Amino acid sequence: MVLQGKGILSELQKKVLNLLGQLPDISRFYLTGGTALAEFYLGHRLSFDLDLFTTEEGLIVPFSRQIERTLTHHGLGVQVTRRFSTFVEMTIVGDGDSLRLDLALDTPVRFATSLPSPYGVPINVFEDLKAEKTLAYYGRAEPRDAVDLYFLLKENELQALMRLAAEKDAGFDAYWFAVALQRAQNFPDDLEKWPVKMLIPFDPKDLKTQFQQLALAILHEITGG
Repeated sequence: MVLQGKGILSELQKKVLNLLGQLPDISRFYLTGGTALAEFYLGHRLSFDLDLFTTEEGLIVPFSRQIERTLTHHGLGVQVTRRFSTFVEMTIVGDGDSLRLDLALDTPVRFATSLPSPYGVPINVFEDLKAEKTLAYYGRAEPRDAVDLYFLLKENELQALMRLAAEKDAGFDAYWFAVALQRAQNFPDDLEKWPVKMLIPFDPKDLKTQFQQLALAILHEITGG
């Protein structure tokens, strides 16, 4: 099954993905993160980065050099801002736009094989993205992470998302996740003040109320009463 997108990618994102899809090692990576979630599953917000993960060690640095050569050859500007054996960050400029591309080594725990896309770039499966986005909110509790979790909760029980997160990362802790959920109370009540460009609007007050109720439910379960 080839995953079809929602049509929310920028022209530069599409151009870069099409070029990446021609690289011989692309089959050993997969697109993940907010862009994969929004374009191929939820269609709820814009996301301007490209995150490519792999579970294979020793690939990231040589693959980053392949990307540099290919994108530069096709007239795009590439600036590598960080390059390590397990993580590379680069900024890509072209067509009057720019984006950040990250390559990272992922945990070996995966729930299913990546799915093909029209760009030739494999896409992370929904179950893995659910775990990753739950862990992202757990670790950062930023507005964009809250938005992703909020929309995932429209079709998924919190306990199911927490189980996936715990399978993906043994360090996931229910108490500290409840604490992270309570941090949403610090977010603005006005959606226009959120640093997220939404395609499907929502009421931040509802998100904050829901997260607070979920946090209290988790704490109640932990304490037994």
